[in-house]
Amino acid sequence: MNTQKSIVESLLTVIPNGRLQMYFKSSLKALSRAMEDQALTALDQPLVIASFQRERFYRQESQRYQRIAQKTDHVYILAASEQNFINASDSYETIAFAQDDELFEEWHLIIIGQDYGSCLISREKHPQKEKLGVIMNNAQRFDGLCTFDREVAKKAAQLLFEKIIFYRPELNEKIAQATQFYLTKKPQRG
Repeated sequence: MNTQKSIVESLLTVIPNGRLQMYFKSSLKALSRAMEDQALTALDQPLVIASFQRERFYRQESQRYQRIAQKTDHVYILAASEQNFINASDSYETIAFAQDDELFEEWHLIIIGQDYGSCLISREKHPQKEKLGVIMNNAQRFDGLCTFDREVAKKAAQLLFEKIIFYRPELNEKIAQATQFYLTKKPQRG
């Protein structure tokens, strides 16, 4: 697998009518919080995949993901392999990716439940860095796609599962189970 392939670009090739929008970091944080709240209040056991650019960004949210992991066995957290972030299986799976992977420039969150799905797939833009030399944290810009379309969320999850298996092949069986349950099973209607 090519670790240089962007999840944003890959997703746009499978949903060609998808359009990217511009987001600021503060907007992405708010959207992520709302989606995490959805997982925390869900009555089912959702699939949750989160990809953070840096370990420190993950550390700011780690307690929320501990709480989410109490609701479901399928929580996968990706972040750049920096100081203390390593591949591990604890209350949830952590996947450390290489700093030269395209994920280092991206921010993703996918939540798929029994009859709903949402995803936030985005890539950081850097033109201001080159012009200004420095950029304010909340003024960081991202191009991304945020949707509550379950089918798009499932496609994004499949793309991230491929990255996870690349870095942690020992999770292949667990991901096959998650794929069967969350990505191929028909939702039940109440």
